[in-house]
Amino acid sequence: MILLDELLAGMPLEVLALRMTLVALFVVLVALVAERLGPFLGAMVASLPLYTGPVYLLLALEHEPAYIVAATVTSVAICGANPVFALIYALLARTQGVAVSLLGGLSAWAACGALVQARGEWSLVEALLFVAPIYSVALWLAQSFTRGVALRTAKRHWTDLVQRAIFVAALTGLVIVASRHVPAEVTGILSVMPILTTSLILVMHPRVGGPATAALLAHTLGGLVGMVVAFAAVNLSIPHLGLWPGLGLGLAITLAWNVMLIMARSLLALRR
Repeated sequence: MILLDELLAGMPLEVLALRMTLVALFVVLVALVAERLGPFLGAMVASLPLYTGPVYLLLALEHEPAYIVAATVTSVAICGANPVFALIYALLARTQGVAVSLLGGLSAWAACGALVQARGEWSLVEALLFVAPIYSVALWLAQSFTRGVALRTAKRHWTDLVQRAIFVAALTGLVIVASRHVPAEVTGILSVMPILTTSLILVMHPRVGGPATAALLAHTLGGLVGMVVAFAAVNLSIPHLGLWPGLGLGLAITLAWNVMLIMARSLLALRR
C-alpha cells in the first residue's frame, strides 16, 4: 500500500481511472470498426495512433515540452520494434495458436526494447537511421502474409469487449503512472507498446484464425511508417511551434499518411 501511494503521489485515483477509461473506450470502439473493414482498411485504422496519441496527450498534461521532445526520440527508435513484433507473430500464427504466436511476437518486441534502452540516449538522426532499414526489409517481407487472405466475420461475444477494455485500460494506466517516475526515454518506449495490435490479436486470432489476423498486422506496417514520420515532426516542431501545435501536426501527419495509402491502393486497383 505504501508503494502504491508513492507511485500515485499527486494523482487522484479518480483522475487516473477516468483517463484509463476514456482511452480504453476510444481504442475499443475503433478496434470494432477495424474488424469490419477487412485486412487492409482495418490495418489503416489500427495503425493510427489510437493508443499512442491519447497517451501522449495525457503526458503533455503532466510534463513540460522538453520531456515530450525527449520522449519522441526514443519513440522513433522503438518504432523499429513494431515490425519485428508483427512479422514474428505473423510467421508463428500460420501454424500456432494465439498464446504461442503472441508470446513470440511480444518477446521479440521486448528484446528490441531492451536494445533501444541499452543504447542509452539517442539523437533523432540516429533513431531514424536505426528504423529505416528495419521498415524497408519488413515491408518487403510483409507481402507474403497479405496475399490471398480475407478477414472473415465471426460471432462476437460480450466478453471480447470486456477483455479488450481491461487490457488497454490497465496498460494505459501503467504508462501514465510510470511516466511520473521514469526518464523520458523510458516513457517513449512504453508509449509505443503494441497495445492495440495485441488486444486485436487476443480477440481476433481465436475468432477468425491466425492467417487472417496476421494479414491485418502485416498491412499495418505501411501505416506505421507514418507514425515514425509523425514522431520526428513532433520532435522538430515543438521547439518552434509549441507543444500543442506540434502534437497536432503529428496527428495530422498520421491521418494524411494513411489516407494517402488508401488512395494509392484504390488507384492501383482501378488500373488493374
